[in-house]
Amino acid sequence: MKSALIASAALAALLLAARPGAAQESIDPARLLPAADAVSGWRTDGEPLVYTQDDLWEYIDGSAENFLSFDFRQVLAQNYLSAGDRGLKVEIYEHGSPLMAYGIYAQMRSPGLALHAVGNEAFSDEYSINFWKGCFYVRVAVFETGADSDAATMLFAKAIAAAIPGGGDALPVETGAFPEEGLVPNDLRYLTQGVLGREKFPPAFMGTYMFGEAPGRLYLATLADSAAARDTFEWYTDEMESFLATAEGAKGEYVLGLGRDPHQGGVLVFSFGRYLGVLAGVENPAERGTELVKRMVERLEAIDARRGKAPAVPKD
Repeated sequence: MKSALIASAALAALLLAARPGAAQESIDPARLLPAADAVSGWRTDGEPLVYTQDDLWEYIDGSAENFLSFDFRQVLAQNYLSAGDRGLKVEIYEHGSPLMAYGIYAQMRSPGLALHAVGNEAFSDEYSINFWKGCFYVRVAVFETGADSDAATMLFAKAIAAAIPGGGDALPVETGAFPEEGLVPNDLRYLTQGVLGREKFPPAFMGTYMFGEAPGRLYLATLADSAAARDTFEWYTDEMESFLATAEGAKGEYVLGLGRDPHQGGVLVFSFGRYLGVLAGVENPAERGTELVKRMVERLEAIDARRGKAPAVPKD
């Protein structure tokens, strides 16, 4: 229950704050590091290490490409030692925007992990606490577990989060278009490449839904305008083995159809205004997912209405 309340509060903060595309104040990550003895009983151990886009592979070889796909700029790593010589490491990853910082954070988060109100949102496992705020994804990890070490990771995380200016920037309001019913908690991700197995597909949010015991994935991409969304819709459906439009709004502003993607199997696809959505990975997507897609479109319609531009969507 506590994790669910934290998640709800975090999502509310995300939806109320500014959009992530806004210009961000440049912050030197070194200014965010707790100084020696800033956390009682802990001192710095050596000098901080800095890696950029050019040499990130030297630091995290197996994960470098994943970080780079989220507009990675640099990472600063600093070791600390306790009075009892327990080790702790702080890693501060800077990305090009809050959306990109959230993207890599969500890649690291698993649905079953405990959530905490640190930064925009934090999760923890046995050895670390991870959070995102502004353009930063931060990981604080210990090498040995224990009550003192667990408390230290939280103290370090809170100190770093407090040093990042502002209340934290939000995800786009489009994330509020994902209906809560059936949505796997704490598993809303942002994908920058390889969406639906295609390099040409635009970046998209992805939520996992449970249809009984079977999971399905709902993708939502926001394009520059309705023309771009419709062009992408037509390109994607042209790639399919088959496609049948099942509903269409006035002037083609809304199209819903059932297709067969050669990589994904049966999919339910819609184009609405500047949005493109796809439900994949579930059997009988039209039968099991049409109501879910309609609820998403209704939410998108409300979002655009608040912005003063609402394409017409047929109610049935």
